[in-house]
Amino acid sequence: MSQHDNEELKPTPGERLRTILKNNSDARQATIYGLLFTVFFILVGLYLYPKFMPNVMSDNMEKGKNVIVWFTVLSAPIAGVVLGIAAVALRHRHRGNTPPEDGPAIHGHGPIVGTWTVVSALFCTLAIVWGLVEMNVSSDNAKENAPSALVVEVTGSQWLWTYNYPEFGIETHELNLPIERPVIFKVRSLDVNHSFWPVQLGVKVDANAGVTTQTRTTPERLGHLDIRCAELCGLYHAYMGNSGNVLSLTDFNNWVTAEGGQVSA
Repeated sequence: MSQHDNEELKPTPGERLRTILKNNSDARQATIYGLLFTVFFILVGLYLYPKFMPNVMSDNMEKGKNVIVWFTVLSAPIAGVVLGIAAVALRHRHRGNTPPEDGPAIHGHGPIVGTWTVVSALFCTLAIVWGLVEMNVSSDNAKENAPSALVVEVTGSQWLWTYNYPEFGIETHELNLPIERPVIFKVRSLDVNHSFWPVQLGVKVDANAGVTTQTRTTPERLGHLDIRCAELCGLYHAYMGNSGNVLSLTDFNNWVTAEGGQVSA
């Protein structure tokens, strides 16, 4: 019999995991809780979040919704692990007035630390790559759509939004936009800092005194718009909002004419 026949093979990671779950009730409970939390957050991301989000009326809003949904789903296992361990710790917490006994010393666990580090690094890398790709795509679309874009000059003041349409020579407190035409919002403030947020369009940009900021989008669905201020700007900040609509081209042109503007033929 060779010397190798007498050597005992080390257990595989799967065998070690099965042994831990078999012999350690806390590990079994943490695993069960973790799986339940993971399934819960996946269902929340896929089914609950979309039901409570505003109507999607632009590509920007669609992308924002996808980020929230998929990052919730991808982070669900991480949340499941953390909350599963926390649930077991809370369930077996020390009770009484006497201090608990010290537990066994822990010197670290290489495979767990390595796995946690790799998973965290992959998640961060995914977030960075996703963001860079979306940024480049948005930049390319902005350059392509700039010549035909409708410019809307947005002015914030305590506590009102005003919209100027230089192309048509009108100024209103109602934001109406034609469907499927790119829009450039040029945003500024007359007093304190505000934040311009047309909710259903999925864009948001600061309105600062003395500075003009810009954001772009393309309305892709007809419907009602809610415009809010997303930065605390004084006593009546909560009431700084108005409304608007995404209209068909015919309805938009009729609205411009009714406001006293000039529509080119």
